[in-house]
Amino acid sequence: MVTYIATIYAKPGHELAVTKFYQDLEPLLREAKGYHGRKILRARPGTMEAEVRRVIPPDQLKGHHEDSPGVHFIMIEQWDSVADRVAFSRGASAQRTKELIPHILPAHSHEFYEDVTPA
Repeated sequence: MVTYIATIYAKPGHELAVTKFYQDLEPLLREAKGYHGRKILRARPGTMEAEVRRVIPPDQLKGHHEDSPGVHFIMIEQWDSVADRVAFSRGASAQRTKELIPHILPAHSHEFYEDVTPA
């Protein structure tokens, strides 16, 4: 089994369209060879910043704030193999990706990961 993680940023105001896109992709994923499931995580913009500003004095925060370019999403998927995930990307989902492009910023990442958590 392999873990595939994709991260993207929705353009400001487009987070519901991006959410719907990934939720609507679920039926295609369930039919895909080697697919075992996934989580879709959407950031709650400003939540961490508000809490940090509440507990840390402003003079200690100077130079530590970065504005987010949009709403961050993380998809964590489980697959039998790298080949199965790549086949899905090049097949069924390839046509749908065009629907997503107008709603996201260019910054993104996608890669396969290994679990290195100490036992």
